[in-house]
Amino acid sequence: MKKQNTYNTEAIYLTDKFKNQMKMVLNYPCTIVEAPMGYGKTTGVREYLKKEKVRVLWQKIHDNSVSGFWISFCKLFKEADTACYERMQQIGFPSDSVTKEKVLGLIADVLDGEQTVMVLDDFHLVDNPDINGFIEYLLWNELSNCHMILTVRYTRFDSLEELILKGYIYYIQKNALEFTIEEIISYYRQCGISLRESDGHWLYSYTEGWVSALYLLMLNFREEGHFTAPTNITKLIEKTVYLPFSHEIKKFLLCINFFDVFTLEQAAYMWQKDNTLELLEVITGRNAFINRDEKTKIYQVHKMFQEFLRDIFQELKQEDKEQFYLQAAKWYLEAGDYIASMQYFYQGNDFNNLLFALEVDKGYNMVNEHREKLITYMEKCPGHVRQEHPVAMLVYALCLFSYNDMERFSRVCDEISSILKNSRDIQFAQELEGELEIILIFKEYNDIEKMYARIRKACSLLNRPAEFMDTRGGWTFGSPSVLYMFYREAGKLKDTLLRIKEAMPYYDKLVKGHGMGADYVMEAEKYYYMGDLNSAEITVHKAIYLASSHRQKDILLCAVFLQARIALCKGDYTSIKNEMKKQREEMEQEQWYHLFHTLDLCEAFLYASLGRKQEIPQWITSGDFNSSSLYFPAMAFLNIVYGRVLLIRGEYHKLLGSIDYFTEIASVFPNLLGQIYTSIFTAGASERLLRRDKAISELKQALELALSDGLLMPFVENCDYIKPLLQELYQKNQYRDQIKEIFQLYEPYQQSIEVILEKNFLKSEPKLTEREAQIAQLVAGGLSNQEIGSRLYITQNTVKTILKSIFKKLGITSRAMLKQFIDLQV
Repeated sequence: MKKQNTYNTEAIYLTDKFKNQMKMVLNYPCTIVEAPMGYGKTTGVREYLKKEKVRVLWQKIHDNSVSGFWISFCKLFKEADTACYERMQQIGFPSDSVTKEKVLGLIADVLDGEQTVMVLDDFHLVDNPDINGFIEYLLWNELSNCHMILTVRYTRFDSLEELILKGYIYYIQKNALEFTIEEIISYYRQCGISLRESDGHWLYSYTEGWVSALYLLMLNFREEGHFTAPTNITKLIEKTVYLPFSHEIKKFLLCINFFDVFTLEQAAYMWQKDNTLELLEVITGRNAFINRDEKTKIYQVHKMFQEFLRDIFQELKQEDKEQFYLQAAKWYLEAGDYIASMQYFYQGNDFNNLLFALEVDKGYNMVNEHREKLITYMEKCPGHVRQEHPVAMLVYALCLFSYNDMERFSRVCDEISSILKNSRDIQFAQELEGELEIILIFKEYNDIEKMYARIRKACSLLNRPAEFMDTRGGWTFGSPSVLYMFYREAGKLKDTLLRIKEAMPYYDKLVKGHGMGADYVMEAEKYYYMGDLNSAEITVHKAIYLASSHRQKDILLCAVFLQARIALCKGDYTSIKNEMKKQREEMEQEQWYHLFHTLDLCEAFLYASLGRKQEIPQWITSGDFNSSSLYFPAMAFLNIVYGRVLLIRGEYHKLLGSIDYFTEIASVFPNLLGQIYTSIFTAGASERLLRRDKAISELKQALELALSDGLLMPFVENCDYIKPLLQELYQKNQYRDQIKEIFQLYEPYQQSIEVILEKNFLKSEPKLTEREAQIAQLVAGGLSNQEIGSRLYITQNTVKTILKSIFKKLGITSRAMLKQFIDLQV
């Protein structure tokens, strides 16, 4: 064996089998490269793609945080389209069908026209069903010109076998990354070492072609000039990589062992000396276990070396470890990453600064995925530290309320009250008590009397707007109706409205415009439900002015929805269509993405009133409610819409089977409007199933509730299903005057519906060609582009081209929407 004078241990060698299999990447929506740690997955993919003429988007996965994943995923598109990046950030992680569709469209627009490979490196670290579900969704929809690569140690997709069978996933396993004897000899030759064949055989028998072991043995050979078999890989890393470093570099490595990736600034902050760059140059020049990306200027630590360093770190004394933790915590605090900062303050046993970080954050980043950690931090925090940080306790209470952890919320509120009673700073304590009262307002939802009492008390304690209530979000919890939110007791609608009108000026002093116009929306809705459309239309314009001038988009949407219902009564579909379109465009521009589901709810109500089941959003027709962005207080209104949808779809048995659930949801706060509509739907479905006695009983119950406040329109809107029942009651001399009013309102309402249908929906539907219809049916049947191409003897590119034409004709953007369209034609 000849030992050459110079070595190039940073040379990269890819096996022939791996290169051949990587040629398949552009033929599949996704390629999974699966192998244990140290097999060169990341390096192999990166090096191979360098030679391909494709755009590469690379995301390194560090943990299973949904928010962390989404921040990094959005950044993939920042360079190509800043507007897309900002919109995706504003939408947040797409956990429901509506936001998934939106994100899919944004990505498709960015990637259109250029072959792109999106790499999610170390994807196994996600281990999160929500993220897995999102990636599966992207794969099922086969983004044009986009091919995904996942590097993993193991794969956990629910539909993995189906995705592979249908040709969505190509699998590369560890045997493609294992070196043969010949490849070991070639690799070493490329690095400057000529091996005898016997050395190649020995290296293969010892390493089984594992590149990390081959690399470490090469480093050892560079130092000793011969091969020796170490007891294990950890000893080999220690001997060849760690021990040759100076004492200073070893200490420096412990400073950065927290980070999977880091910048020069981070390393310098942790090291607190002037020679950080010099040390990093020595480290990166000596081995490939820490490398620097020249484009991003970011350093990355190989997992094997990182785990080795962390094992060494754990052997330090506790007080030494805590000093490192606290330095990392301060870095993250200054960088504005309060989640990481709190984690390291906790590990460093510094609860004072942990609570300070929580105060600075004000709970904005403490979303539900961080719930368990935050509760752990706070329950481990010593009592005397909690007492010194009443502001942090207030933020904690806000977080608990958002988590719907009402038992802990009540305990923490009691603790805050006790802290404030013992405070020496009377003015400070009074202001915090005022802030606490504002939080407690929502504990009393939807009892307006109790809410009003809290509002008045908060105003008496505060001489300024609230600091700790996030008024950037919505006021309606996603509900498209204010009256629905607060109408809880029969015969008390007028009193409830008066109390809300009294409360709003006080509330405005605390929150400066939040919810402005809500009282006028409710008043207009009252007129509408009573059948006084003129007064409703006049009043709703007051609401629109106030909501628009204070940028209260959710209140504005409630007002516009009411306008659309009035327009429906007048047969003015053009106004409805234009206003709904305008609202969606404005939500896009102003990034009110959390209201997309509310707008869908509005449109579904209108389409269901017209009997147009084809236009109703798929997530509503399928009953996929858990994934929507609507908060629980809006769920009873969702059931109002869903109940009507089930009626027009003729799913009477399913509707009656859902009534107990509808009633339970509508009784929680309670929501009387939900109860009225539920009884009407029960009556309508029972009548269609020839259960007249049950139908009459339910209708009478609805009439008793609604007529106590003069509400007529719920019966008008559903008269197409309950008219025979109303006629029977009228003939029996029951509710004659009110039923007469209902029929007087229904006659023009019915005529308006018929006019809208005749003018706007009885025209011919867009026609697909025979080939387009054939492919649409196959897509609806769950076939992939590859399967369709094989069945029809056409290329995948031809399938993609025809699909684009289908989408354009039908005005849809995804395979899921196409399936819904086809299903509704049956």
